[in-house]
Amino acid sequence: MNIKTLVDTGFEADYTLSQINEFDKIFTSDKILQDYIYRIHEDDNTLDMKRGEFYPEILRCIISLKRAFANAYKIAEGQCQPNFGSNGSIDTIMTAMKLREINRKIDPEKRGGMLVSTPTYFRNYNSAFAKQIKIIKVPLKMPKWEMDIDLFLEKLNTLYPTVVFLVTPNNPTGIPLTDEHIIKVIENAPDDTLIVMDRTLVNVENEIRTSELLLRFNNKQLVVLHSFSKYLGLSHLRIGCALYSNIDIAKEMQPHLPLGLGVEGAIKGTKYLKENGVLRPSDYVINNIRESKEILLSFCRQMPQFSMTDFTGNYCLLFMPPDVSSTKISYYLQNKGIYVMEGVDFPEPVDGMIRLHTGGKPEFMQRTVDALKDF
Repeated sequence: MNIKTLVDTGFEADYTLSQINEFDKIFTSDKILQDYIYRIHEDDNTLDMKRGEFYPEILRCIISLKRAFANAYKIAEGQCQPNFGSNGSIDTIMTAMKLREINRKIDPEKRGGMLVSTPTYFRNYNSAFAKQIKIIKVPLKMPKWEMDIDLFLEKLNTLYPTVVFLVTPNNPTGIPLTDEHIIKVIENAPDDTLIVMDRTLVNVENEIRTSELLLRFNNKQLVVLHSFSKYLGLSHLRIGCALYSNIDIAKEMQPHLPLGLGVEGAIKGTKYLKENGVLRPSDYVINNIRESKEILLSFCRQMPQFSMTDFTGNYCLLFMPPDVSSTKISYYLQNKGIYVMEGVDFPEPVDGMIRLHTGGKPEFMQRTVDALKDF
């Protein structure tokens, strides 16, 4: 099967009209929603002649979501900035950091840039490239793919980066940072360096609470990213939030925020926080990750030419047998209707591995390893 056929029959193919009609049945009627909003206006004895088209409802939903985050994490409302998932928060922050470098007349040959352990999440590379911010890479230590804390701290204190990203668990490896390493980085960061702790992925193991970090380091430039996507399987709603350790940093980011979010995502996010408090991974996703790990461990014991990262998050790396390319494995699995991310497609391409999603139904992982047994 050639590449063109694979694209046309895979996840990049158009939805059929029948599928679109089914989606349309599932989605709430626009007319029902509009009528309900009008009833809210009537109950409040409020008439919108200022903006129209329900823009006030969009802003009201965002305010409600900000207050729900503030109440859950015991911080000020102004320290909470909802966005289009963590990707939106990353782009907002990186735009602000580029402006910071311009305003401070930072010479990129001497200081500034984004410090991060690599490989890391693709959006970090893309956003840095789009904003023309240099990337300071500290490779993960082999063979366990763990943070090289000594080298990271050396770069932090000699190169004076504008922003530091701590992605935990790491994407693509699924391996979390230790609490000790997180605290060391925050404590050793220069006062004018922003530390972005990206907690988009689930961590099935215990970790230091976000609320504790925000309170403990309120004198530092710290922001923690959370998202409903990986925690609750709500990526289709594109809703997340950046939580800042103090109001001054949040004010610096404010001008770069998008104007408005999707009403459905904001409402569902607010409902969750009001009913559950802080954002926590669902038991369903946690159990899926744990069961998927057991399936992969069993597979690697049966097929010792394969190995994997010791993941605790929504992704992991699976390493191929010697002399087997990730592209060959990828095409083999595509012929069986299974799609994976091959290592050569990473922002820093590397062969001999694929990234697997581990937060879905365990039977998906079982189907994948069963296919690999026949490779």
